[in-house]
Amino acid sequence: MESKIKKFPSRAARLFAAMFVFFALQSYAVQGMAAPVLSLEDCLAIAQANHPSIAGAEASIVSGRGQLARTVASDRLTATGDVSTSRTGAEHGEASSFSMGATVSVKIFDANRNKYAVDSARYSLSATDEDARRTATEVRSNVKSSYMTLLLNHETARQRLESVRAFERHLEQAKGLYESGSKPWYDVTKAEVDLGNAQLAFVEAEGGIETAKAALLNAMGIDQSEEFDIAPVDLDAASAPEWTGDEAMRQALENRPDYKSSALKIMAGQANLSSEARASSPTLSLTGGYSGSGNDISDLERGWNVGLRMSAPIADGGAEKARVESARGQVMSLEASHEKLRQDIMLEVRKAQSDITKARERIRISEITLTSAEENRKMAVGRYETGIGDPLEVTDALLSYADAMLSNRQAKYDLQLAIIGLERAMGTER
Repeated sequence: MESKIKKFPSRAARLFAAMFVFFALQSYAVQGMAAPVLSLEDCLAIAQANHPSIAGAEASIVSGRGQLARTVASDRLTATGDVSTSRTGAEHGEASSFSMGATVSVKIFDANRNKYAVDSARYSLSATDEDARRTATEVRSNVKSSYMTLLLNHETARQRLESVRAFERHLEQAKGLYESGSKPWYDVTKAEVDLGNAQLAFVEAEGGIETAKAALLNAMGIDQSEEFDIAPVDLDAASAPEWTGDEAMRQALENRPDYKSSALKIMAGQANLSSEARASSPTLSLTGGYSGSGNDISDLERGWNVGLRMSAPIADGGAEKARVESARGQVMSLEASHEKLRQDIMLEVRKAQSDITKARERIRISEITLTSAEENRKMAVGRYETGIGDPLEVTDALLSYADAMLSNRQAKYDLQLAIIGLERAMGTER
């Protein structure tokens, strides 16, 4: 099956999108305009342009490239030049001396020690690339989850407000029936208490919006004080990938950037082990030089030299053996971590698939409960309006209906979050 990894926008495009949104926020603050509405794509673009974790991952790539270039340079031709002059004085007068020279050297044999060091640096850079992709994926996943959580908190506040209005209507009904002599004052008092509880629940829900909004800003990697709104999403349009357990596992191992990074780190460790194992091998270099010296810069005595230089360690007190053992131990540790990560990925995929199944079942049950609660609410309110109902019956019916509505919406948001969790577990993004 073809990989569904989403290619992220270029940094220039991300910066442009983030600047556009920031200017919109500033215009709102300065001119008193309506709060800008950010879509999920807007939030993702801001996060990729501003999140410090992404900036740090990109800096790590730059560092890795420098390390690779420095390792490669060890096999290239090197040249040095020097010029010196001095003046001395004695009893019989003063004298000047000049010298200049250039030396070149190139390594022609080291038993491939540096070749393996270059391979290790290259694998490490590739692993850093995958780590950066993992960071970007996690940032995007966190933004999506925070976005959905904020939408859910808005939905909760709307439902709580509907409950307030329903209890306000019930209070007016109770007052009207009391004034007509159909109901006792107790019903009015009960309706006032119910309205107060509904208002308190609404205030708490509004506080949840502010907390969720701060979490979304944190997920985007910005500290924005201006007000903003977010666009709703079509909850009924969500669809999770229909993969069997084995297919999902295979896709996860193919696509997860942290799993790829782990494998690349093992390869880097193995290459480093091969390099360290050749530390005692002789090194052969070709050298050459050209020099001139004398008392007058216009009349220097010139000469040149060409030769081969071989060097080999004779005794190092066991340092090489210790480095080899250390490198071997690092490889073994990386291999163990790789296997642990594989098992963790399997568990994450299974849990994400289970969460999707449970969320779908909760949606089905909540819709049945909502239909029943709506019928009970209509019956209870109708009975109370005709003077034969009980205020406790109305209260229970209104609360049950509000809870059923909220449970249904909660289940649909849970499905969205479960789908996001499966995307993260599998390293894919729709």
